[in-house]
Amino acid sequence: MSLKNNFGFSIAELLQRGDKFIFCFDRDKAEFEGYGYGDDIRSTIISSIAALKALPTDIYYEGEQKMCTNNKNEIREDLEHDINDLANRSRLALGAKSVEYSLFRFGTLAELSDNDMVSKASHVVQVAQKRMDKLAKRMVNDELLNAITTGGNKLDDAIDKQAEAQSIRKEKVVERHNMANDLYKNMSELCEAGKRIWKGKNEAYYTDYVIYGSSKPMADQAEEDNEE
Repeated sequence: MSLKNNFGFSIAELLQRGDKFIFCFDRDKAEFEGYGYGDDIRSTIISSIAALKALPTDIYYEGEQKMCTNNKNEIREDLEHDINDLANRSRLALGAKSVEYSLFRFGTLAELSDNDMVSKASHVVQVAQKRMDKLAKRMVNDELLNAITTGGNKLDDAIDKQAEAQSIRKEKVVERHNMANDLYKNMSELCEAGKRIWKGKNEAYYTDYVIYGSSKPMADQAEEDNEE
């Protein structure tokens, strides 16, 4: 999921520029007070920077989502194995072309959705339970059926956890996006004031505030300044 920010660089770069801005603001505190900007706005920006730094990036939530997906896939794989085991034993016990065997509707499990696999687990257990006298000769027992029932329940839970991880990831992307835009908005307002303060008075200080309009990373700009 991707949202467009109100600035032309990364959030990581925004945070670096935020740290530098606080240094410049403290240096020029007296001048900013002349424009009505005091400790309140400084505290707001510092809090915004800290909160944004503390919020894990999308890479973190992507990893959490992948872990949930991997866990779900492993559970499904075990469930498919148990259902296929039941299918093979039922085929031998009942006959591949028998009506009773057809009631299981095993089909191709790999083609089923995860939710359909949950339903399939419940269905085959119900069909088998009514024919245990015939299936027992091929060692179909309560242990196998319980494993399928448990596997279906575990898969159902894993599907929910995967969906929850996806939802949390989307929410955090939006939260991070909004926090970054709010921080940039406040910084931009103060940078405009900073440029007005130093325009025609101190070119170096003026540039400290103009830099926030550039899309180049601060590190690249520093290298260019050194070369000049």
